[in-house]
Amino acid sequence: MHLKEIQMENFKSFKGEVVIPFEVGFTGITGPNGSGKSNCGDALQFVLGAKSSKSLRAENVGQLIFNGGNRGKAAKNCKVTLVFDNPKDTSGNRRLKVDTDEVLLTRTVRLGRKGNSNSSYYLNERPSTATEFRRLLTGAGARGDGYNIVLQGDVTHLATMTDRARRKVLEDVAGVTSYDDEIRKANRQRDKVEQYLEQITLLEDEINKRIKTLSKEREQAMKYRELQETLETARRTLMHSRHRSRLEEIELVTDERGNYIVRLSGIGEEIEADNKQELSIEDELAGIQRQLNEVLGDDGKKLGDQQRRLEVEVETRKDRISGLKEDIDDAGDEQEVLAAEQIEAQQALTAHEESLDSARHTLKKAEEDLQGAAEVEEEARSALDSGDKVVHELNRAFGKATESVEKTQDVANKAILKVGAETQNVEFLHQQLADLETSLDESRLNRDDLLLQGEELDANAPEQDRTKLAQELARIQRQERGLLDDVQRSEEQLRDAEMSLVRARGELENRSGSNTGMARAVKAVLGLRDSGEVRGVLGSMSELCAPKDSRDEEALAYAMGGGMNSIVVRDDETAAQCISWLRKNKAGRATFLPLNRLQSRRSGGRAVMVSREPGVVGFASDLLEYDNSIELAVMNVVLSQQMLPVAT
Repeated sequence: MHLKEIQMENFKSFKGEVVIPFEVGFTGITGPNGSGKSNCGDALQFVLGAKSSKSLRAENVGQLIFNGGNRGKAAKNCKVTLVFDNPKDTSGNRRLKVDTDEVLLTRTVRLGRKGNSNSSYYLNERPSTATEFRRLLTGAGARGDGYNIVLQGDVTHLATMTDRARRKVLEDVAGVTSYDDEIRKANRQRDKVEQYLEQITLLEDEINKRIKTLSKEREQAMKYRELQETLETARRTLMHSRHRSRLEEIELVTDERGNYIVRLSGIGEEIEADNKQELSIEDELAGIQRQLNEVLGDDGKKLGDQQRRLEVEVETRKDRISGLKEDIDDAGDEQEVLAAEQIEAQQALTAHEESLDSARHTLKKAEEDLQGAAEVEEEARSALDSGDKVVHELNRAFGKATESVEKTQDVANKAILKVGAETQNVEFLHQQLADLETSLDESRLNRDDLLLQGEELDANAPEQDRTKLAQELARIQRQERGLLDDVQRSEEQLRDAEMSLVRARGELENRSGSNTGMARAVKAVLGLRDSGEVRGVLGSMSELCAPKDSRDEEALAYAMGGGMNSIVVRDDETAAQCISWLRKNKAGRATFLPLNRLQSRRSGGRAVMVSREPGVVGFASDLLEYDNSIELAVMNVVLSQQMLPVAT
């Protein structure tokens, strides 16, 4: 990627517009002191994106604007433009991901009314952002804080720095450090994803339990609705049968009443005929009496007998008339009873009609309740489909359920706090060690400068100057010894803190990893392997690995933590089969390592450097004895626990 020219306007010591072309073959900028050599490099860093304004030798970006010199007028804005050549290669791609032959990267700084400075970015004269600049330059391999630009003093600093610092620079140039950062970032993201997956699994289990409960409740509700419908049908049938029976009774009573009325009419006619017959008999008796009075003869006896027979017949007829009257009275009484029964039947009919109206009202209300239940069921179905309300309720239920786990999590939280404290302590010690190394390098440079100055002193120089230099040299040597002691103490503290961090992480894994449930799940899976129900299970890490030296057993146990309970399987299908069995039988959770999905992993650059320090035994993977076929599983367990080298 060729930089064709730099266009500057009021930048630092450059007044007005200045264009510096860089032809092909241009290698460097030279000139006397104060001519602006370093300002050209500052201009490059200014556009490419420096870490801070101090790296540009300024307190803030406002000091990058031309200040007018001794007599000139200060400017209110500055601008720097880098013009890059961006041709297409043989494959048709461009180094900078911009479809133009020339790319102009411009950054401006303008002072506001209150003295505040505002930066602006332009890509090919269109507004842009620092993020777009950084993304574009990173894709092309040119960073503002990288080693693309060699400034004044960089070569000397690189030549005089320590081996460790130079190695760090080389790793940074080679991109190893960025890969380590990406690995750490990927591991953190993977841990978060695993945590989210575990939470989702728990939530899914709770939702499935709730769905089963709701299914049972739905079945009960459907059964209740069927029984309610059957009850209402039976009730309506009963009401209808009662209504029909009452109507039939009323019709029967009405028919009987009509029959009695007809019979009463017949009896009245018979009584009237008997009365007429009685009157005729009385007339006959009167005639016979007259005849007796006229005759008074032999026939008197016969007439007396005839009279007595007639009297008997009259008495008989009177008895018959009395019986008929009694029948009339009985018929009247029966008519009154039938009338009373008719009134009762009418009242029963009215009550039945009222009961029928009530039953109809109850039926209407039941239909409304049924419709409301159907709506509630539809809402419940919608809630089940969408999952919003049910998930909300399940979240609340899950929150209540997690209260019982808080006591166990307290121990894990304490261990997490301990890990955080140890991590902060390690980071602080790393920073302190870096500061001490920087101070040591500066002291060594000062010592070397003084030695060179001492060698260049003339033999005739005053004795006083040599004495001062000797005293200064002795002071710097004492300071160097003190810094070396501080570095050694810091390294010892760093190793102790790292070992404490490893122990705390192991304790966290042992306490917060649900050892009971994990051990139960591991035991169940190994039982499946032994019974032959599931094939492809090789065993747990505690079975397949063993320390080469028993003295390293405690350190390895702390370092690997819960990873010793991980189960090694041949492929992911076996892992899926085991997970399904554990979930179905509620036998706990376990971590599976399928050999067909594991990828090769390596230790970070810093860990490799630490492994070479005195007193370090080696990496945990080197201290374990295992079969070569499970090497990927061992490396993944060791590196997933962020294993540090085991030190004596």
